[in-house]
Amino acid sequence: MFNSKEIARRLTENSQRAFQGCVCYPQPDAIAKMIKLLRSALLPNYFPYNNLGLERSVEATISELQQVLAAQIHRALFEKCYDLESSQETRHIADERAADVLQHLPELQTMLYEDVVETQNSDPAASSEIEIILTYPGLLALSIYRMAHVLVQYDIPLLPRMMTEYGHRLTGIDLHPGASIGHGIMIDHGTGIVVGETAQVGNHVKIYQGVTLGALYFPRDEQGILDRQTKRHPTVEDYVVLYANATVLGGDTVIGHHSVIGSSAWVTESIPPYSRVVHNHQSVVTKRQKSR
Repeated sequence: MFNSKEIARRLTENSQRAFQGCVCYPQPDAIAKMIKLLRSALLPNYFPYNNLGLERSVEATISELQQVLAAQIHRALFEKCYDLESSQETRHIADERAADVLQHLPELQTMLYEDVVETQNSDPAASSEIEIILTYPGLLALSIYRMAHVLVQYDIPLLPRMMTEYGHRLTGIDLHPGASIGHGIMIDHGTGIVVGETAQVGNHVKIYQGVTLGALYFPRDEQGILDRQTKRHPTVEDYVVLYANATVLGGDTVIGHHSVIGSSAWVTESIPPYSRVVHNHQSVVTKRQKSR
C-alpha cells in the first residue's frame, strides 16, 4: 500500500546521511531572476523590467539586482542554513561584494556592445544589431559568463558556476566562469561549445558551433589526487577563428594570433601566428544512381 509518510521518512534519512545535513547554497530560482535583472540592466531598451522611465527603470533594476545578488552571495559564503539569518558578519560581507560586483556593470555593458558589433561585422546572416541582441544565444551566454567571471574574481564560490550552467541549459553553450574570455567575441550558432575552466581566449575571436577548448589530460599528485591548480586548457590568441567542431586540447597548447582552425580539426600542439589548420580526411566519392 502506498504510504507517503514512510517514503518521506526514508528520503529524509537518506538525504541527511548522503549530504551530511543541511548545507547552505544559492537558490536555483534566484539565478533565473538574477539573469533577467542583469539583461534588463545591461540592455534596458530591449529588456525593460518595469514601466518607469529609462534611467529610473535602470536604477530600480540595479537596486533589485543588488538585493538578490547579495542574498545569494550570502548563501554561497555561509555554511549552515539553520543559522543563516543570524550571521550578520557574512551578510555584511555579501552586501559589500555585491556592491563591488555591480560596479563592473558599465564595463560589462561595453564588452557586450563590442560582442554585438563583432558579430554584426562577421556574420552575413545577421541583418541588424537588434536581431543579434534579441535572438543570438551566443550573446546571452557571453553576458551571463561575463557577470559570473566577475564573481569568480571576488572569490564567490558555487554561484558563478550555477549561473553559467543556467546559461548552458538555455543556450547549449558551456562557458566555465573561471575561463578568461576577451573583448569582441563572436559566437555563431553556438550549440555544443565548451570552454574549460583554465582556457584563455583573446580579443576578436570567432567561435562556431561544437568547438571544444578542453583538457588533454588530468594531472594528479603523488597520492593520485587531481591537481586542480594546473592550467589544463588551451590559450587562443587574438583574431583566431575556430570553425565548427574544432577541438583544441591541452594547457600548453597556444593558438597563435590571426590563425584559422578548420572544421573538425583536432589540435593538441601549439601553432604559430597566421597558421591555417585543416582536418585531413579521406576523399568523398559521389556516384550517380542509374535512372529508372
